[in-house]
Amino acid sequence: MIKNENLNPVNRGCDGLGINSNDRAQKTEELKHMIRPDTVFQSVRSVNVTSDNRFLIITYENSLPRIRVVDLEKLEFLPHTYGGHTDSVRLTSITRDNKAFHTASWDGSSRKYEIETGKCTQILSGFGRCPSCFLDPEQKFLFTASYDSDCDLESKNNGRCWDLKSGRTIRLYKHSKERISPAAIDIVYESGRVYTGSDDGYAYKWDLKGEKPLMEYFSLNGTVRKLALSVNYLAASCTDGVVRVHYKSSGEYYRYFYHGERDIREVRISKDETKLWSASEYGSVYCHNLITGERIYHKKVHSLWIWSICLMDSEKILITGSGDGSVAFLSTGSGQMLAQLYNLPGKNDFLITCPKDQAFPAGFFYTNNTDLIQVVMEDKEGRIREILDLNDPRRKAYIRKHNLKNLIITRLKNNRHYNTLTENYICNKKILDQISEQYKPPMLKA
Repeated sequence: MIKNENLNPVNRGCDGLGINSNDRAQKTEELKHMIRPDTVFQSVRSVNVTSDNRFLIITYENSLPRIRVVDLEKLEFLPHTYGGHTDSVRLTSITRDNKAFHTASWDGSSRKYEIETGKCTQILSGFGRCPSCFLDPEQKFLFTASYDSDCDLESKNNGRCWDLKSGRTIRLYKHSKERISPAAIDIVYESGRVYTGSDDGYAYKWDLKGEKPLMEYFSLNGTVRKLALSVNYLAASCTDGVVRVHYKSSGEYYRYFYHGERDIREVRISKDETKLWSASEYGSVYCHNLITGERIYHKKVHSLWIWSICLMDSEKILITGSGDGSVAFLSTGSGQMLAQLYNLPGKNDFLITCPKDQAFPAGFFYTNNTDLIQVVMEDKEGRIREILDLNDPRRKAYIRKHNLKNLIITRLKNNRHYNTLTENYICNKKILDQISEQYKPPMLKA
């Protein structure tokens, strides 16, 4: 559990601060909102989104076997528990029809769940803690990667190919080198080839039948966290602060991206092979030009590590999942924060915020539990002068104005349309303000 500590304790009584009703009426003070400081969040381990951008699947850290699915068209959690796992689910892989997903769990099993019913339809087990899985596009095979030394002292890290029809392992991809801390292994499949990267510091390409690697891409004195494939490249995020990119077919070096941080935990390549996104243990997101090597942006998005990233809306939005308990939605081109979803222990509480902009100088939000929102009065220096009570009429009016579910849905579905709406709103507001200004008495005009 992560506690929200964005707000320091303040005096809740306005009289003690010397604020009277006349002071509050002055334009030098304004209302703003924040998440209630005693709110607790659950650390996120993985995020994945269906290809139709409808459902966001979230899993969690700290031996918490919870799985939650967000309906992004309604901004609500589906009412299913997706139960059965006894330890943290580390990754998910979604079926081609967007109706189900497979899991990789630290309880040494993989399960298949139907998204809209929560029903578990398949269980694969008999291996060590499993941080990765990958479903082949034809949905004949599921590939898992696990720490098999957990259950066999003579083993290290292994990849597996499962025949989903029989539910049996048909191939193994064995890493034989000594493991290096921290623990990690990832596995990806494409067109008859299997790719693995592990905490022995090696990245390999395999034939589907396994046995011995076809190719060694590189080795390092560190851990390979994640792999990403494109038409021509293999990229690997590593614990030495480097994302290594090699030609996928030949294995030759293409370009290395050096970060100012030690542990790069995730990586993605754009379909057109022009951009590479990566995420770090310090909550940062990087975007590089894959062709020139130029850094396009570096954004500090989260207060804690980022375990997982994924792309949605034709690669217009990058989603990040963090140990700080939030999921961020970013513009892939600029790194601009579009929205931030907070993961709460309650079954039904939903809370998502959008940052300030010209139309909403304090930002806005959607929640089905407005008690999670604290409304405060700030002076022009940004100091909190008063915390409004839950039943304060000013707070109720503020909540009604800023609790905007449909506007957030619009922003996540089409940020360009959102920008058009808000620009028109600002333009119309200026015109109305100018008209009303003409009819003010001269002494009251600004």
